[in-house]
Amino acid sequence: MTKPLLLVTLVILLLQSCASMGPKPAEAILGSWQTTIGVFPLVVTYGADTVKSGSNPAIPYELSGNELTYADGGKQVRLVSFNSEGEMIQLDPVTGTEHKFAKLP
Repeated sequence: MTKPLLLVTLVILLLQSCASMGPKPAEAILGSWQTTIGVFPLVVTYGADTVKSGSNPAIPYELSGNELTYADGGKQVRLVSFNSEGEMIQLDPVTGTEHKFAKLP
């Protein structure tokens, strides 16, 4: 194997290992998060397959890759991303509305 080809192979392997080391969305979403709706603070807590906000009953959700689907009153879809361990972004693909969440300790 030539040196340039070996170098390219090593870089690709390094990038793949870095990508696989980060938390998966299904793991990163677990726990309590705070956001603001209008001027009102809201805390939501994600379990393995349900989410609870405030004193409302828990509702089921599914997370497939970065696509979060709530099964409450019809399907609501959000695209989830994590800028850091402590910040989650949920994007409504229909309206383009973005909500930022901060992870609570």
